Parts: sequence; structure tokens; C-alpha cells
Amino acid sequence: MTSYQNASDLPASSLKPDIAIIGGGIVGLWTAYYAALSGQNILLIDKDELGHGASYGLLGALMPHQPINWNDKKQFQLDGLTTLPDQIANLQARSEVDCGYFRCGRIMPIGNEAKRKQSTTWAQGAKEHWVSPFDWTVHDKNPADGWLNDIGPHGYNSDDLSARINPRALVKALTVMMGTFSNVTILTHTRVHAVENTGAMTLNDDTKIHPAKTIITAGFESFDLLQPLTEKKLGWGVKGQAALLKPAQEINVASPILYDGGTYVIAHENGNVAIGSTSEREFTDAAQTDEKLDAVIAKAKAICPMLENAQVIERWAGIRPRAAGRDPLIGMLPDTPDIIVATGGFKITLAIAHIMARCALSAAAGQIDAIPESFQVKAHLEH
Repeated sequence: MTSYQNASDLPASSLKPDIAIIGGGIVGLWTAYYAALSGQNILLIDKDELGHGASYGLLGALMPHQPINWNDKKQFQLDGLTTLPDQIANLQARSEVDCGYFRCGRIMPIGNEAKRKQSTTWAQGAKEHWVSPFDWTVHDKNPADGWLNDIGPHGYNSDDLSARINPRALVKALTVMMGTFSNVTILTHTRVHAVENTGAMTLNDDTKIHPAKTIITAGFESFDLLQPLTEKKLGWGVKGQAALLKPAQEINVASPILYDGGTYVIAHENGNVAIGSTSEREFTDAAQTDEKLDAVIAKAKAICPMLENAQVIERWAGIRPRAAGRDPLIGMLPDTPDIIVATGGFKITLAIAHIMARCALSAAAGQIDAIPESFQVKAHLEH
């Protein structure tokens, strides 16, 4: 890998790469990783340092949707959750970076009788749709006493498919791998001003890049880059706030994820606990935390007794990409086969980023069979 911060320093060969990837977040990093393994010449461009946008968050929750009303999105997510462990194991072995991955499961209090009745349906749905040996269980009593307060008046749901990962460690592992490839060029602190329908792009200093294929993985900023080409805004950014807490006493790092009413409590491998998160469509400062996070912290402490006297060691805010069609946005632009997009994973991006990357590279090779129809750009344009 050769790394630059000024486009004017790029060698002539990097101005015409096989693939230019716009956005060095988790999807862009997986895409560059797989593309580099294939031997293609890659140019990876990011406006900041690699992985320092939404991918540099704190939570690392890898949780499935409810296993009912099964659709392509839920199957895609399930495929991501079940194939990720092998990809992480391989990445850790090659990079020698521990990504903090652990299949810890999840517990969700049941707040009312209607949810209790639905829980039986969810448990049955898991038997029908999830692969063995993963299961969904309904409990009458608190299955994690001491880690979870008794806040389930109608019982508790749990699953053993959910997992957690350290997002920053994953970014580090993939970034380390970039350094092992001679066919990867990194250009950071550089914005792409515009992308033409040929796939050529103009950078913020007017440098022109002419890749054979362009893959846009720039998170929520992908939608602005695409709008001149699609004549439609295909998504937006949603602000999320989270915090990292250090408990006053040692915790069991294998503890399950706690999830209640949009609040997550996640024990990580280093003994810290990540909590979150907000989902804010309207905001004024993308990077600033505020009283909304204070409310999440208070809720998390009400959920988990181990957090009662915990110290807040970091507060974080970032913008996640949400496609207007709700499903992820993956594939080539109609009538523009040299431009591919992979974004819009929103809250499940960490679980599916590696297969989003593979789908994007397949699209670059002219193959879209692996991409669900509802994910493709054409479907989002029709939404």
C-alpha cells in the first residue's frame, strides 16, 4: 500500500486504477480488501482518515431482525451474521489484530401482554427461518440476574444468534491489511467533488481520476454524489449518539447484549460497556452529543445494575446512511454500468458490510444475481 494525503502526489498509474472506491468506511474497507486479494489495482479515497466516520462508533451490535414476515433483507442479514465469523477469523489471523468478535446472544425484556403473545410467534419464526443451531427462547424469569435488572413484567426474549464486535478494532484490522497490498493506493483527507456517468471523478483540487470501475461506499454522503446521476435523492443521514462506560467493578465480558426500547447495553472484550443509541433524522451538529445521549445513559443504567456507578469515558456521535427504500442500496446504476454503489445498511451495516462488498464487486464484474432485487438501484428509483 502507498498512502497519500494530496492528490497532486499521486503517481500517474493511480489516476487510472482498475477500481476506485469512494469512502473508506467499513463497506469501503471490506470492498478494497476483497478487491486487493483478486490482484486488481485499487484506489481508495476518503475525506478523513480511513474508517473514522460512522464506522468508528462504539456499539458493535450484530443483531438479527425479528424472524417473522421473512424477506430478502432479513435473509441477507442472516447470511451476514452466519458468514461473518469465518471472515473475521481469517482477517484476525492475517492482520494479527483482535476484532473483539464474540457471539454473546441477546436478551430483551417483554413489557406487555401483547409482546408476550408476539414472542411465541418470533420463537416459531426462528425455527422456520434461522439456520441450526440458532434459536429464539421465551423466558418467564430473568435469565441474566445481576447483569439485567428485573424489568420484564411479562418475561424475557433471548436469542443465541446475536453477537458483538469492536468497530474500531475491525477498522484497524482492515486498515492493517491495506498496508500489506502493493496494489492498493490510499488517498485520505480528500473529497470527491463529482462523479460523471462514465465513472470518472473530479476531486476537490480538480484532479481527475479515470477508473475502469467506480464503487461509491461513502455512507450517507453517497446519496449527494449520486443525485446528479439519478436525479433523485436515494437516502439521507441519521444521527446516532452512543457512549462508552467503564464499570466500577469487573464485568463478565461474555455477557449478552441487553436491548430494550431502542437502548443497547453491550459488554466488550476490554471490560468496557458500550451503550446507545439515538436515531435523529433532524439535527444541527453531526458530531455533538447532547441531552438525548444523557437520556440513553440513564436508561442503560436502569437496565443494567453493573452500570450504576460506571464512569462515562467517551461520548460519540456520527451519521449513519439510511436508504429511502429502507433496504440497503447495492448495485450498478441503470444505464451506467461502470458506477456501482454500496451503502444504506443503516443499523445493520457491520453485520452485512462484507457481503455488501462482495455484491458490489460482483456488480463491477457485471454479475447482479447475488443482489436482492429490492436492494438494486432500479428498485430504489422506483420507490
